[in-house]
Amino acid sequence: MKIIQRYIAKGVLISTLLVFLVVLGLSFIVGLLKELHDIGMGEYGFGHAVVYVLLQLPHTLYQFFPLLVLLGGVLGLGLLAASHELMVMRTSGTSVRQIVWGVVSAALLMIFLMTLIGELMGPRAEYLAEKRKSSAMSNGQAVVTQSGIWIHEGNNFLHVDRIVGHNHLEGVTRYEFDNAHHLLASYYAKTLDFVNGQWLLHDLVKTTLKNDRTQSEQFAEATWNLILTPNLLNVGVVEPESMSLHKLADYSRALEKNHLQASGFQLEFWQRVFQPLAILVMILLAVPFVFTAPRSINIGRRILLAIIVGFIFYILAALLGQFSIVFQFPPLIAALLPIVLFAIVGYIMMIRIRG
Repeated sequence: MKIIQRYIAKGVLISTLLVFLVVLGLSFIVGLLKELHDIGMGEYGFGHAVVYVLLQLPHTLYQFFPLLVLLGGVLGLGLLAASHELMVMRTSGTSVRQIVWGVVSAALLMIFLMTLIGELMGPRAEYLAEKRKSSAMSNGQAVVTQSGIWIHEGNNFLHVDRIVGHNHLEGVTRYEFDNAHHLLASYYAKTLDFVNGQWLLHDLVKTTLKNDRTQSEQFAEATWNLILTPNLLNVGVVEPESMSLHKLADYSRALEKNHLQASGFQLEFWQRVFQPLAILVMILLAVPFVFTAPRSINIGRRILLAIIVGFIFYILAALLGQFSIVFQFPPLIAALLPIVLFAIVGYIMMIRIRG
């Protein structure tokens, strides 16, 4: 029986690898076509676009891996069914449970490998991709360092500790120069928020430099007339996809502490936590999917049905995710509910084929 289970696992792994390679190529082509309209902005060229798309692939493939394993499982088991090997296994005494264990052993290996890629490589590659693209499109006006982001705008140099979205900056220091490169004043604001078309500063300290002295002023709130373009802010914006699970948890707590919107980061955290479970549910769903389908349905139709089922899963997950952000219900429920629903469907279908 172990030989049969290894044979089933091998078939599922090979089929999933084939699906993975096909989707990898398609993702690269689609991503590159999407970047064509940005080529020519600033210093962003075709080479930058190629590197950007390649760096984004680990996260993209990890995000869609439950669908890939569903397709791989359906294809692998479908080929065994088409060649009547599953029928021979069943008639020779192999139970559905033993077939499931063969599929599960393949799934556990894939979960381990993809979790390593998705959590160790994906966030870092995503961050580098966005950093390189934004820096090229800004013509070098914005530079990310370990201590924060430096932005050059006119006669001003700004240092920002953290950028959240495109409308909230934290720990901003501004150095204002004249045309002869003489320092006129320095500013430090605890936070900046883009409100009604202008930047609103909180807890501002302004230091003006004069010939023989300096003068400091403090303001609870003030406004700036600086124009910070999206290309400048993109270079340092913090996106959930570019953060590890540990950083997502810490960052979500920091946002909640400062009474800022944290639902998007919490949703990304819980979706990544439950990603291995989603992969396992989808690969298990491939078993009843193959056994309950009529024998007259060929592999192409089985794969088409699997694609439809997979997209229903992602549409449901996306809708619940957006609802959790808009209507403020727990992101934990939004991330877990689609997996639970599909697990229930798979369990009911499994009971049917065992009966």
